[in-house]
Amino acid sequence: MANFEIFDEPTETELKVECDYEGLRKVKMTEMTGNATANRSIHIYATNCNYDENIELESIFVASAGFIKPKDVNFEWKSFDTLTIRYNKKLEIFKQKTESESVNPKIIFEYIAD
Repeated sequence: MANFEIFDEPTETELKVECDYEGLRKVKMTEMTGNATANRSIHIYATNCNYDENIELESIFVASAGFIKPKDVNFEWKSFDTLTIRYNKKLEIFKQKTESESVNPKIIFEYIAD
């Protein structure tokens, strides 16, 4: 029991990364582990394809649940400026932007709950 960390820092695992058709904008999906006080969560971020590691990624979508799996959330480019995000309707959604603010040209986000 001495090695068990109840409030251990969550770890982030990259699940999927894709640039748009023109190679201008990048969307990244990650999974964060949970701990005694927080459930696992899936995050989707947007940035420029050739972003600097020191620049903070723009958080677009955050969902969580005690049972969340990587297959519960997915995204695909629908067109040059539209990204479709599909997610399990049983997830708890914390953030759901409709369009990007820091990425240029802007990305419009379309959500589908399955």
